[in-house]
Amino acid sequence: MLLKTLFRFKLLYFSFLCSTLALLFLPLGSVYSKTEISVFKVIDSARATINRSKMEETQRRAAIDHLDAALADEREAETLNERLIALRAETVGQPKQIERLQKALVTNREQELLEWSKRIPTDADGETLEQILEQERTIITNLRAQIDAAGTDLALALSRPAQAADEITTLRRRIEELSVPFMAQKDEPVALFEAQRLRRNSEQHRLQATLALRFAEQDTATQRQRVHELELRELRYRLGLHEKRVEHLQQRITNRGRYELESLIEHLIKREQEFADDAPILASAATANRAIGEELMRQNEHLAQDRVALASIEQARERIAVNLQDSRTRLDVGGANERVGRWLWSERRRLKPLIHLQHRVKLIRDDLADLRLERVILSEQQRSLLDIDTIAQTLIKTHVEANNNSDADKNENVKNLLISLLHKRTELLSFLESSLQRRILALEESEQALQEQIKIARELQQMLDRHLLWIPGHSLIDSDWLQRLPEGLYDLIKPSRFTTTMDLILRSFHQYPLPWLGSLLLVLILVELRRRAPARIEALAVDTYQIRKDSYQTTLKALGWTLLAALPAPAALALLGQLLQDIGNPGRFSHSLSQACMSLVLPLLAVQLLRWVSIERGLGHAHFRWTRQRRTALRHWLLVAIVVLPMYFISVLAFIRKLDLAIDVQARLAIVLSCVMLAWTLWRLLDVGRLWVIRGVVNEPSALRKLLRVFLPISLLAVAILALAGYVYSAGMILQSLLASFNVIVVVVIVLGLLARWFLLGERRLALRRLEDRRVAAVQAVEESDEVTPEPDENITLEQVNTQTHRLLRALRLSLLALGLIWVWAAILPAVTRLDEIALWHFSDIGADGATIQQPVTLMAVLLGIFTLALTTAGARNLPGLIEISLLSHIRIDAASRYAITSVLRYAIVIGGTLVGLSLLGMRWSQLQWMAAALTVGLGFGLQEIFANFVSGIILLFERPFRVGDVITVGGFSGRVTRIRTRATTVLDFDNKEIVIPNKTFITGQLTNWTLTDTITRVVIKVGVVYGTDANKVRTLLLQAARKDERVLTEPEPSCWFVAFGANSLDFELRVFVNAVGDRMEVQNAINTRITTLFAEHNIEFSSPKT
Repeated sequence: MLLKTLFRFKLLYFSFLCSTLALLFLPLGSVYSKTEISVFKVIDSARATINRSKMEETQRRAAIDHLDAALADEREAETLNERLIALRAETVGQPKQIERLQKALVTNREQELLEWSKRIPTDADGETLEQILEQERTIITNLRAQIDAAGTDLALALSRPAQAADEITTLRRRIEELSVPFMAQKDEPVALFEAQRLRRNSEQHRLQATLALRFAEQDTATQRQRVHELELRELRYRLGLHEKRVEHLQQRITNRGRYELESLIEHLIKREQEFADDAPILASAATANRAIGEELMRQNEHLAQDRVALASIEQARERIAVNLQDSRTRLDVGGANERVGRWLWSERRRLKPLIHLQHRVKLIRDDLADLRLERVILSEQQRSLLDIDTIAQTLIKTHVEANNNSDADKNENVKNLLISLLHKRTELLSFLESSLQRRILALEESEQALQEQIKIARELQQMLDRHLLWIPGHSLIDSDWLQRLPEGLYDLIKPSRFTTTMDLILRSFHQYPLPWLGSLLLVLILVELRRRAPARIEALAVDTYQIRKDSYQTTLKALGWTLLAALPAPAALALLGQLLQDIGNPGRFSHSLSQACMSLVLPLLAVQLLRWVSIERGLGHAHFRWTRQRRTALRHWLLVAIVVLPMYFISVLAFIRKLDLAIDVQARLAIVLSCVMLAWTLWRLLDVGRLWVIRGVVNEPSALRKLLRVFLPISLLAVAILALAGYVYSAGMILQSLLASFNVIVVVVIVLGLLARWFLLGERRLALRRLEDRRVAAVQAVEESDEVTPEPDENITLEQVNTQTHRLLRALRLSLLALGLIWVWAAILPAVTRLDEIALWHFSDIGADGATIQQPVTLMAVLLGIFTLALTTAGARNLPGLIEISLLSHIRIDAASRYAITSVLRYAIVIGGTLVGLSLLGMRWSQLQWMAAALTVGLGFGLQEIFANFVSGIILLFERPFRVGDVITVGGFSGRVTRIRTRATTVLDFDNKEIVIPNKTFITGQLTNWTLTDTITRVVIKVGVVYGTDANKVRTLLLQAARKDERVLTEPEPSCWFVAFGANSLDFELRVFVNAVGDRMEVQNAINTRITTLFAEHNIEFSSPKT
């Protein structure tokens, strides 16, 4: 009984499975042909019901949207069903198509070419051959377009199965979700529920049709791939056949044209010889015809060369296009496979620099310009020969007048011969014009083909640079690699290669001894100069400690001797590389050795240069004032070059040789050893008290430098791990960029040292000039007072360079380093864009059609967002001040305006940088605006005064009722403005107390600015004298006391007024004007003192109050 039950269950399950598969795989066209009309009628009926029913407008709109979506799904399902039927029909005919293509590929191309060439008449003229050639070129253009389309189809067919698996899983999951019964919500209109149900059913129909199509595509994928491959091969076969036809036609046209032109030139030379002893006018015309014929011959030869070059360019373009398509296919199918990595790296090495192609385009454009100019000149010559009879008559007349020849018969004969020669010239010019036109067309096609080649090559280069760094080229370190290790090391020191290289060197020396002897002599001269360099550098260092003798010329001489001392080894290596390059053929070991030597020149020069800069009393010690700890650390660190540079040479040699064994073993070991040595030495070099030692500071002051001490060694160790993991090419590129970065840093350090030295000497000259002025003044004072004045201190050091110079040097250092490092790492930067494909999270956004879409936040966006926020912080702190020093200080803008500009710039940097950084992190203003609005309302009530002060601060910055440095009075407080912030302003009163006043006070209260438009102020001094005093005498003495003070302005001039009769005094007012507010108290004190003295001298009494 149990067995029967199980059997029935299995039978029922098998029937259910078969029915399901029948729904998926049977032709859906019949099903839809029977039901599509009813489904569409149901949708139309539901739409009419919705329009008649009474419901809310939002519900009506939602129901109609559901019906529109259902209608679209049903129509798409119908389209998918038609594609399924077409795919099955196509599959039925594919076996015959494969058989036909295979037969087409086994035909004999040479036999077909021979049969085709026999069909061309042997006596076909040049124009006929040109027409056939143009037809063949048109066919080639169409075939290339078909090849591009077939390559795209093949790539899609190869990558489709991997994509279809994920899509099928998603489709099944969604179909299962739609299979769950759909229940109406409470109080939901029946029409709305029916619209939602229809939409779900239609979506399910569409997904089922899509799933059936994907299953059918999977079942026929192998066969369709086979068809696409054969189609592509057949198209390329036909393309090769037609290219052979073009070569045959071009050769035939060239040969026929050369034969015809040789016969023509022979005829023209014969005619020239016939007229040599006759009339000079005929000889001249024949000579001109011969010259035109020779030019026609030359242009015909150039036309043949241009067409050969065009064919070569088109083939190169086709190869690059095929490589681009193949690379894309491998990336789509193979992904991050090591075989794909080796293929991509080989393609990258074969790819020529775009600058060569661009230079070739420039040459073609120059040739085109010359040919078009020649064609214009040729057209002018043809227009001059339109009326041959008139021209011949004019020439004959001139000939008769010159020779006094009156023989009419003879002149008529000369005229007839001349007319025939001119007609021949017209014919020759017409041929020459046709030849020039064909050359122009060939060069225009070459230019277009090169432009397309550049575009394809740039696209291939960008794609390779984007992916190469992330794809391994070799396997991990394993037992197989250890077994290859001895063979790889032996390959490095294989004696036969070096023996062959030495034989080539000796042979080259015997054949061409002068280059070798000249190079040897140059190296010996440099070695001798290096021997003399230490003494010369030390002698120049002595002058730097004597202020009167020190000059920038001394530093330049020291730099020159330092360069000469550093040159011998790099120069010897460069000369050896050049000589080896001349004796070795590309691809041979000697040629690879020469390229490796040339690649080591710049790193070796940088090491040698830094070594000689760091010697005692050298450029760094005596001229740049480097500390002893820094120089010692650099000299010890440079010892690692003894290991790193040979390892770098081995890795470069392996990459140049392009042998997998050399790259896998030799380059990998060299990169790992170099990175480990560099990481260890950098860890020690960047320690406290070594490279970045600062005078008077015990601990390391910069957190960034501490971070670099950890980050750089870890980065180098990561590069070593990459090499061990199989990313040998990637690690080699990074190591090369690191060494190039070292070169840039050395150059920037020396350049900045020279600039700092120049600034120092300028400051020193200014200080010495001021010192001389003070000394002269002191001598004069001694002569007047007979006192001994102490000798002033002449010790002026680098620390006395002003703050502006330091900031400018810092900005210049950052700019030079940034530009140099960007230039060095330009080859690796495109690979960073791959981080944009790594999505960390998603956020919802509204699309152009109003629908909600999910936008990814990638790792690249997060890194850029963090970098933007960090850059905003640094920029808000430093950029406004730097702009004020470097730009605004050189423009005639007052200090307050500069402060306002820098403050607004700082706010703009903060606001803009924050918005950009948050948007990169996935935060949109549409998501933040409601929170910002609520936050603004809450803060508006809670922090009303703070916001009022903030807005008042912005108003103050723009209206500027006072500026930094102005003397103001507000609310009983008086003083000088020292700082204007967004919330409050700081005032320094006359008691030297800082008073912080909220900005709202300046907007709502009364403000007195003593120096807003003019710093001149009036000082009023009141004086009272006893009755009986002469008023005119008092007024004269008061004005005399005012005019004696130099700080009292003469315009407006001082004034004195007898203002009143007091209770016990005659009251006077002395009114004077001073240039600055700071002079008020001093002037008032000086005038009061002088008035007291003058009144005492003239017996004038001050009044005193009665008691």
